[in-house]
Amino acid sequence: MSARSMQPIVPRPFRGPSRVWYGDGASERIGECVAELGIAPGTALLVTDAVVDRLGLARAVADGLTAAGFALERFADIPGEPSAEVADRAAALARRVSPVLVCAVGGGSVMDVAKLAAALVRNPGGVLEYTHEIGRRFAAPSVPTILVPTTAGTGAEASQNAVITHDSRKAFANSHPHLLAAGVLLDPLLTHSLPKTVTAHTGLDALSHCVEGMLSSGATPLTDITGSRGIGLIFEALPRAYADGGDTQARAQMTLAAYLGGLTLNAGMILGHSIAYTIANRLHLPHGFSCALALPYAMAYSRDAAADRLRRIGAAAGGHDTAAGGGADAADGGAVRRVQSLGLDVGMPEALRTLGLERERLPELVDECLARYPRPNNPRPLAGEPLLSLYTAMWEGRPADAWRG
Repeated sequence: MSARSMQPIVPRPFRGPSRVWYGDGASERIGECVAELGIAPGTALLVTDAVVDRLGLARAVADGLTAAGFALERFADIPGEPSAEVADRAAALARRVSPVLVCAVGGGSVMDVAKLAAALVRNPGGVLEYTHEIGRRFAAPSVPTILVPTTAGTGAEASQNAVITHDSRKAFANSHPHLLAAGVLLDPLLTHSLPKTVTAHTGLDALSHCVEGMLSSGATPLTDITGSRGIGLIFEALPRAYADGGDTQARAQMTLAAYLGGLTLNAGMILGHSIAYTIANRLHLPHGFSCALALPYAMAYSRDAAADRLRRIGAAAGGHDTAAGGGADAADGGAVRRVQSLGLDVGMPEALRTLGLERERLPELVDECLARYPRPNNPRPLAGEPLLSLYTAMWEGRPADAWRG
Protein backbone atom coordinates (compact mmCIF):
# COMPACT_ATOMS: atom_id res chain seq x y z
CA MET A 1 0.00 0.00 0.00
CA SER A 2 1.42 3.39 -0.97
CA ALA A 3 2.00 6.18 1.50
CA ARG A 4 -0.50 8.29 -0.42
CA SER A 5 -3.26 5.69 -0.10
CA MET A 6 -2.71 5.58 3.66
CA GLN A 7 -3.36 9.30 4.14
CA PRO A 8 -6.45 9.80 6.32
CA ILE A 9 -9.42 11.76 5.00
CA VAL A 10 -10.00 14.69 7.34
CA PRO A 11 -13.70 14.95 8.28
CA ARG A 12 -15.21 18.23 7.13
CA PRO A 13 -18.84 19.32 7.02
CA PHE A 14 -20.82 19.64 3.81
CA ARG A 15 -23.67 22.01 4.53
CA GLY A 16 -26.73 23.03 2.59
CA PRO A 17 -30.46 23.74 2.92
CA SER A 18 -32.74 21.07 4.37
CA ARG A 19 -35.22 20.87 1.47
CA VAL A 20 -34.98 21.89 -2.18
CA TRP A 21 -37.68 21.99 -4.85
CA TYR A 22 -36.30 22.44 -8.38
CA GLY A 23 -38.18 22.92 -11.64
CA ASP A 24 -40.52 25.20 -13.55
CA GLY A 25 -43.20 26.46 -11.19
CA ALA A 26 -41.38 25.40 -8.04
CA SER A 27 -42.33 28.70 -6.38
CA GLU A 28 -45.95 27.51 -6.44
CA ARG A 29 -44.99 24.64 -4.10
CA ILE A 30 -44.48 26.89 -1.08
CA GLY A 31 -47.42 25.28 0.71
CA GLU A 32 -45.92 21.80 0.34
CA CYS A 33 -42.57 23.13 1.47
CA VAL A 34 -43.82 24.63 4.75
CA ALA A 35 -45.90 21.53 5.43
CA GLU A 36 -42.95 19.19 4.95
CA LEU A 37 -40.81 21.41 7.16
CA GLY A 38 -43.48 21.22 9.85
CA ILE A 39 -43.94 24.98 10.15
CA ALA A 40 -47.38 25.68 11.63
CA PRO A 41 -49.26 28.71 10.29
CA GLY A 42 -48.50 32.02 11.95
CA THR A 43 -46.91 35.28 10.86
CA ALA A 44 -44.59 35.03 7.87
CA LEU A 45 -42.21 37.84 6.95
CA LEU A 46 -41.96 38.10 3.15
CA VAL A 47 -38.80 39.92 1.99
CA THR A 48 -38.65 41.26 -1.59
CA ASP A 49 -37.53 44.42 -3.39
CA ALA A 50 -39.14 46.98 -5.68
CA VAL A 51 -38.26 45.14 -8.90
CA VAL A 52 -39.58 41.81 -7.67
CA ASP A 53 -42.80 43.47 -6.59
CA ARG A 54 -43.17 45.38 -9.86
CA LEU A 55 -42.72 42.22 -11.93
CA GLY A 56 -45.03 40.18 -9.71
CA LEU A 57 -42.39 37.53 -9.10
CA ALA A 58 -43.44 36.97 -5.50
CA ARG A 59 -47.14 36.58 -6.23
CA ALA A 60 -47.21 32.77 -6.23
CA VAL A 61 -45.28 32.61 -2.96
CA ALA A 62 -47.49 35.21 -1.28
CA ASP A 63 -50.67 33.50 -2.47
CA GLY A 64 -49.37 30.10 -1.40
CA LEU A 65 -48.49 31.29 2.09
CA THR A 66 -51.87 32.97 2.50
CA ALA A 67 -53.65 29.83 1.31
CA ALA A 68 -51.66 27.82 3.85
CA GLY A 69 -52.98 30.04 6.64
CA PHE A 70 -50.04 32.40 7.16
CA ALA A 71 -50.50 36.11 7.91
CA LEU A 72 -48.04 38.12 5.80
CA GLU A 73 -45.81 40.98 6.87
CA ARG A 74 -43.68 42.50 4.10
CA PHE A 75 -40.30 44.17 3.83
CA ALA A 76 -39.20 45.47 0.43
CA ASP A 77 -36.94 48.45 1.17
CA ILE A 78 -33.77 46.88 -0.27
CA PRO A 79 -31.46 48.65 -2.73
CA GLY A 80 -29.08 46.87 -5.08
CA GLU A 81 -26.32 46.60 -2.46
CA PRO A 82 -27.93 46.57 1.00
CA SER A 83 -26.29 48.40 3.86
CA ALA A 84 -26.07 47.32 7.47
CA GLU A 85 -28.78 49.89 8.22
CA VAL A 86 -31.16 48.23 5.76
CA ALA A 87 -30.51 44.80 7.26
CA ASP A 88 -31.03 46.20 10.76
CA ARG A 89 -34.38 47.71 9.70
CA ALA A 90 -35.49 44.33 8.39
CA ALA A 91 -34.32 42.71 11.62
CA ALA A 92 -36.22 45.28 13.70
CA LEU A 93 -39.42 44.45 11.81
CA ALA A 94 -38.79 40.73 12.27
CA ARG A 95 -38.27 41.16 16.01
CA ARG A 96 -41.45 43.22 16.23
CA VAL A 97 -43.72 40.75 14.42
CA SER A 98 -42.04 37.54 15.73
CA PRO A 99 -42.51 35.50 12.53
CA VAL A 100 -42.58 31.72 12.49
CA LEU A 101 -41.12 31.88 8.98
CA VAL A 102 -39.02 34.33 6.95
CA CYS A 103 -39.38 33.95 3.20
CA ALA A 104 -37.35 35.81 0.55
CA VAL A 105 -38.08 36.18 -3.14
CA GLY A 106 -35.34 38.02 -5.01
CA GLY A 107 -31.65 38.17 -5.80
CA GLY A 108 -28.71 37.80 -3.48
CA SER A 109 -29.28 41.10 -1.67
CA VAL A 110 -32.86 40.21 -0.80
CA MET A 111 -31.91 36.73 0.38
CA ASP A 112 -28.97 37.99 2.45
CA VAL A 113 -31.15 40.56 4.22
CA ALA A 114 -33.77 37.89 4.88
CA LYS A 115 -31.19 35.48 6.32
CA LEU A 116 -29.78 38.14 8.63
CA ALA A 117 -33.24 39.27 9.76
CA ALA A 118 -34.19 35.67 10.55
CA ALA A 119 -30.98 35.18 12.54
CA LEU A 120 -31.39 38.39 14.54
CA VAL A 121 -34.91 37.55 15.75
CA ARG A 122 -33.34 35.23 18.31
CA ASN A 123 -29.88 36.75 18.62
CA PRO A 124 -29.16 40.14 20.25
CA GLY A 125 -27.38 43.12 18.75
CA GLY A 126 -27.09 44.57 15.27
CA VAL A 127 -25.80 43.22 11.99
CA LEU A 128 -22.35 44.82 12.25
CA GLU A 129 -21.59 42.89 15.42
CA TYR A 130 -21.71 39.69 13.37
CA THR A 131 -19.29 40.77 10.65
CA HIS A 132 -15.78 39.36 10.49
CA GLU A 133 -14.31 42.58 11.87
CA ILE A 134 -16.07 42.15 15.21
CA GLY A 135 -16.62 38.42 15.06
CA ARG A 136 -19.66 37.83 17.24
CA ARG A 137 -21.24 34.45 16.48
CA PHE A 138 -24.90 33.54 16.26
CA ALA A 139 -25.72 31.53 19.37
CA ALA A 140 -29.42 30.77 18.88
CA PRO A 141 -30.87 29.18 15.72
CA SER A 142 -32.53 31.41 13.16
CA VAL A 143 -36.22 31.53 12.45
CA PRO A 144 -36.72 29.05 9.57
CA THR A 145 -36.17 30.60 6.14
CA ILE A 146 -37.41 29.65 2.69
CA LEU A 147 -35.46 31.30 -0.11
CA VAL A 148 -36.67 31.74 -3.69
CA PRO A 149 -34.00 33.16 -6.03
CA THR A 150 -35.00 35.28 -9.02
CA THR A 151 -31.47 35.47 -10.46
CA ALA A 152 -29.11 32.65 -11.43
CA GLY A 153 -25.84 33.60 -9.84
CA THR A 154 -25.43 34.55 -6.20
CA GLY A 155 -26.14 31.14 -4.73
CA ALA A 156 -27.25 32.92 -1.54
CA GLU A 157 -30.09 30.41 -1.31
CA ALA A 158 -27.53 27.63 -0.73
CA SER A 159 -24.81 29.38 1.25
CA GLN A 160 -24.16 30.09 4.91
CA ASN A 161 -22.87 33.58 4.06
CA ALA A 162 -24.37 37.06 3.91
CA VAL A 163 -22.80 40.25 2.57
CA ILE A 164 -23.77 43.84 3.36
CA THR A 165 -22.11 47.23 2.93
CA HIS A 166 -20.88 49.57 5.65
CA ASP A 167 -19.28 52.96 4.98
CA SER A 168 -19.52 52.14 1.24
CA ARG A 169 -17.42 49.00 1.72
CA LYS A 170 -18.31 45.34 1.68
CA ALA A 171 -18.74 43.83 5.13
CA PHE A 172 -18.90 40.06 5.19
CA ALA A 173 -21.25 38.68 7.81
CA ASN A 174 -19.94 35.70 9.72
CA SER A 175 -20.22 32.47 7.76
CA HIS A 176 -22.44 30.39 10.01
CA PRO A 177 -24.68 27.32 9.63
CA HIS A 178 -27.55 29.28 11.22
CA LEU A 179 -27.69 31.31 7.99
CA LEU A 180 -28.57 28.24 5.94
CA ALA A 181 -32.09 28.03 4.57
CA ALA A 182 -34.60 25.50 5.80
CA GLY A 183 -36.09 25.32 2.31
CA VAL A 184 -35.26 26.50 -1.21
CA LEU A 185 -37.55 26.81 -4.22
CA LEU A 186 -35.54 26.88 -7.46
CA ASP A 187 -37.95 28.12 -10.12
CA PRO A 188 -36.21 28.84 -13.46
CA LEU A 189 -39.33 30.65 -14.70
CA LEU A 190 -38.55 33.50 -12.28
CA THR A 191 -35.25 34.18 -14.08
CA HIS A 192 -36.67 34.61 -17.60
CA SER A 193 -37.08 38.37 -17.19
CA LEU A 194 -33.39 38.94 -16.39
CA PRO A 195 -31.78 41.48 -18.74
CA LYS A 196 -28.85 40.33 -20.85
CA THR A 197 -26.17 42.04 -18.77
CA VAL A 198 -27.61 40.74 -15.49
CA THR A 199 -27.71 37.24 -16.97
CA ALA A 200 -24.00 37.54 -17.76
CA HIS A 201 -22.91 39.05 -14.46
CA THR A 202 -24.91 36.69 -12.24
CA GLY A 203 -23.86 33.70 -14.32
CA LEU A 204 -20.19 34.59 -13.96
CA ASP A 205 -20.78 35.12 -10.24
CA ALA A 206 -21.99 31.52 -10.05
CA LEU A 207 -18.87 30.44 -11.92
CA SER A 208 -16.67 32.28 -9.42
CA HIS A 209 -18.37 30.43 -6.58
CA CYS A 210 -17.79 27.05 -8.17
CA VAL A 211 -14.16 27.79 -8.99
CA GLU A 212 -13.24 29.47 -5.72
CA GLY A 213 -14.85 26.72 -3.67
CA MET A 214 -12.87 24.10 -5.58
CA LEU A 215 -9.62 26.01 -5.05
CA SER A 216 -10.24 26.69 -1.35
CA SER A 217 -8.24 24.74 1.22
CA GLY A 218 -11.65 23.99 2.75
CA ALA A 219 -12.74 22.05 -0.33
CA THR A 220 -14.00 18.50 0.13
CA PRO A 221 -14.82 15.68 -2.29
CA LEU A 222 -18.45 16.77 -2.03
CA THR A 223 -17.80 20.43 -2.89
CA ASP A 224 -15.58 19.21 -5.74
CA ILE A 225 -18.59 17.33 -7.12
CA THR A 226 -20.96 20.30 -6.87
CA GLY A 227 -18.33 22.72 -8.20
CA SER A 228 -17.37 20.57 -11.18
CA ARG A 229 -20.98 20.00 -12.16
CA GLY A 230 -21.77 23.70 -11.77
CA ILE A 231 -18.82 24.70 -13.97
CA GLY A 232 -19.90 22.29 -16.68
CA LEU A 233 -23.46 23.62 -16.64
CA ILE A 234 -22.31 27.24 -16.81
CA PHE A 235 -19.96 26.74 -19.74
CA GLU A 236 -22.73 24.95 -21.59
CA ALA A 237 -25.67 27.18 -20.69
CA LEU A 238 -24.47 30.73 -20.00
CA PRO A 239 -23.62 31.65 -23.63
CA ARG A 240 -27.06 30.36 -24.66
CA ALA A 241 -28.95 32.19 -21.90
CA TYR A 242 -26.99 35.35 -22.73
CA ALA A 243 -27.79 35.10 -26.45
CA ASP A 244 -31.44 34.11 -25.97
CA GLY A 245 -33.13 34.89 -22.67
CA GLY A 246 -36.05 32.72 -23.73
CA ASP A 247 -33.96 29.55 -23.89
CA THR A 248 -35.83 27.67 -21.19
CA GLN A 249 -33.34 24.83 -20.92
CA ALA A 250 -30.42 27.22 -20.53
CA ARG A 251 -32.30 29.18 -17.85
CA ALA A 252 -33.03 25.96 -15.97
CA GLN A 253 -29.41 24.87 -16.17
CA MET A 254 -28.18 28.23 -14.89
CA THR A 255 -30.64 28.16 -11.98
CA LEU A 256 -29.26 24.78 -10.95
CA ALA A 257 -25.65 25.90 -11.50
CA ALA A 258 -26.13 28.92 -9.25
CA TYR A 259 -27.42 26.69 -6.47
CA LEU A 260 -24.47 24.32 -6.89
CA GLY A 261 -22.15 27.34 -6.75
CA GLY A 262 -23.64 28.39 -3.42
CA LEU A 263 -23.10 24.91 -2.01
CA THR A 264 -19.52 24.87 -3.28
CA LEU A 265 -18.71 28.28 -1.84
CA ASN A 266 -19.49 26.97 1.64
CA ALA A 267 -15.94 25.59 1.38
CA GLY A 268 -14.74 29.20 1.68
CA MET A 269 -14.02 32.18 -0.54
CA ILE A 270 -10.52 32.85 -1.85
CA LEU A 271 -8.64 35.74 -3.42
CA GLY A 272 -11.11 36.43 -6.23
CA HIS A 273 -13.79 37.78 -3.90
CA SER A 274 -11.21 39.88 -2.06
CA ILE A 275 -10.09 41.53 -5.29
CA ALA A 276 -13.71 41.98 -6.34
CA TYR A 277 -14.59 43.75 -3.09
CA THR A 278 -11.68 46.19 -3.38
CA ILE A 279 -12.73 47.10 -6.92
CA ALA A 280 -16.44 47.37 -6.11
CA ASN A 281 -15.74 49.52 -3.05
CA ARG A 282 -14.37 52.21 -5.36
CA LEU A 283 -16.34 51.82 -8.57
CA HIS A 284 -19.64 50.60 -7.04
CA LEU A 285 -19.95 47.79 -9.55
CA PRO A 286 -22.47 44.94 -9.34
CA HIS A 287 -21.07 42.08 -7.29
CA GLY A 288 -21.12 39.54 -10.10
CA PHE A 289 -19.41 41.95 -12.47
CA SER A 290 -16.50 42.61 -10.10
CA CYS A 291 -16.17 38.89 -9.28
CA ALA A 292 -16.02 38.09 -12.98
CA LEU A 293 -13.26 40.66 -13.51
CA ALA A 294 -11.18 39.15 -10.72
CA LEU A 295 -11.74 35.43 -11.22
CA PRO A 296 -9.24 34.50 -13.96
CA TYR A 297 -6.50 36.56 -12.32
CA ALA A 298 -7.15 34.98 -8.91
CA MET A 299 -6.84 31.59 -10.59
CA ALA A 300 -3.54 32.62 -12.19
CA TYR A 301 -2.24 33.80 -8.82
CA SER A 302 -2.50 30.25 -7.45
CA ARG A 303 -1.45 28.44 -10.64
CA ASP A 304 1.64 26.81 -9.17
CA ALA A 305 0.13 26.11 -5.77
CA ALA A 306 -3.05 24.48 -7.08
CA ALA A 307 -2.13 23.05 -10.49
CA ASP A 308 -4.00 19.77 -9.99
CA ARG A 309 -7.18 21.54 -8.92
CA LEU A 310 -6.96 23.98 -11.80
CA ARG A 311 -6.64 21.10 -14.24
CA ARG A 312 -9.82 19.60 -12.79
CA ILE A 313 -11.53 22.97 -13.27
CA GLY A 314 -10.27 23.12 -16.86
CA ALA A 315 -11.62 19.64 -17.51
CA ALA A 316 -15.00 20.58 -16.01
CA ALA A 317 -15.06 23.59 -18.33
CA GLY A 318 -14.73 21.29 -21.31
CA GLY A 319 -10.96 21.36 -21.70
CA HIS A 320 -8.37 18.65 -21.46
CA ASP A 321 -5.43 18.07 -19.17
CA THR A 322 -2.56 19.23 -21.36
CA ALA A 323 0.15 18.99 -18.75
CA ALA A 324 2.36 16.97 -21.08
CA GLY A 325 2.02 19.37 -23.95
CA GLY A 326 3.84 22.41 -22.62
CA GLY A 327 2.78 26.03 -23.14
CA ALA A 328 0.47 28.24 -21.10
CA ASP A 329 -2.13 25.50 -20.66
CA ALA A 330 0.36 22.99 -19.26
CA ALA A 331 0.06 24.06 -15.63
CA ASP A 332 -3.71 24.52 -15.43
CA GLY A 333 -5.30 22.49 -18.20
CA GLY A 334 -6.47 25.68 -19.89
CA ALA A 335 -8.67 26.65 -16.95
CA VAL A 336 -7.55 30.29 -16.69
CA ARG A 337 -7.79 30.90 -20.43
CA ARG A 338 -11.22 29.28 -20.68
CA VAL A 339 -12.66 31.27 -17.77
CA GLN A 340 -11.40 34.58 -19.14
CA SER A 341 -12.62 33.74 -22.65
CA LEU A 342 -16.11 32.97 -21.36
CA GLY A 343 -16.22 36.36 -19.65
CA LEU A 344 -15.21 38.15 -22.85
CA ASP A 345 -17.82 36.18 -24.79
CA VAL A 346 -20.60 37.54 -22.58
CA GLY A 347 -19.49 41.16 -22.61
CA MET A 348 -16.87 41.56 -19.87
CA PRO A 349 -14.30 44.34 -20.50
CA GLU A 350 -10.71 43.41 -21.24
CA ALA A 351 -9.06 45.92 -18.89
CA LEU A 352 -9.79 47.42 -15.48
CA ARG A 353 -8.55 50.81 -16.71
CA THR A 354 -11.57 51.14 -19.02
CA LEU A 355 -13.83 51.41 -15.96
CA GLY A 356 -12.26 54.66 -14.73
CA LEU A 357 -9.97 53.42 -11.98
CA GLU A 358 -6.71 55.37 -11.82
CA ARG A 359 -3.53 53.30 -11.96
CA GLU A 360 -1.98 55.16 -9.04
CA ARG A 361 -4.73 53.80 -6.77
CA LEU A 362 -3.70 50.18 -7.24
CA PRO A 363 -1.41 50.08 -4.16
CA GLU A 364 -4.31 51.12 -1.93
CA LEU A 365 -6.38 48.25 -3.35
CA VAL A 366 -3.58 45.87 -2.46
CA ASP A 367 -3.40 47.27 1.08
CA GLU A 368 -7.14 46.93 1.55
CA CYS A 369 -7.12 43.40 0.13
CA LEU A 370 -4.52 42.32 2.68
CA ALA A 371 -5.99 44.21 5.64
CA ARG A 372 -9.74 43.78 5.21
CA TYR A 373 -10.18 40.68 3.08
CA PRO A 374 -7.38 38.21 3.90
CA ARG A 375 -7.95 34.69 2.67
CA PRO A 376 -6.03 32.15 4.77
CA ASN A 377 -7.70 29.39 2.75
CA ASN A 378 -6.27 30.64 -0.56
CA PRO A 379 -3.91 28.02 -2.08
CA ARG A 380 -1.09 30.58 -2.28
CA PRO A 381 -0.59 32.99 0.63
CA LEU A 382 -1.47 36.60 -0.14
CA ALA A 383 1.50 38.95 -0.37
CA GLY A 384 1.84 42.59 -1.41
CA GLU A 385 4.35 42.46 -4.27
CA PRO A 386 2.72 39.69 -6.34
CA LEU A 387 -0.73 41.17 -5.68
CA LEU A 388 0.35 44.56 -7.02
CA SER A 389 1.71 42.83 -10.11
CA LEU A 390 -1.61 41.02 -10.49
CA TYR A 391 -3.71 44.17 -10.10
CA THR A 392 -1.48 45.89 -12.64
CA ALA A 393 -2.06 43.10 -15.16
CA MET A 394 -5.81 43.46 -14.61
CA TRP A 395 -5.62 47.21 -15.03
CA GLU A 396 -3.64 46.95 -18.26
CA GLY A 397 -5.77 44.13 -19.63
CA ARG A 398 -2.99 41.58 -20.01
CA PRO A 399 -4.41 38.05 -20.44
CA ALA A 400 -4.60 36.31 -17.09
CA ASP A 401 -3.08 33.08 -18.40
CA ALA A 402 0.04 35.00 -19.44
CA TRP A 403 0.60 36.55 -15.98
CA ARG A 404 3.51 35.32 -13.91
CA GLY A 405 4.38 36.77 -10.55
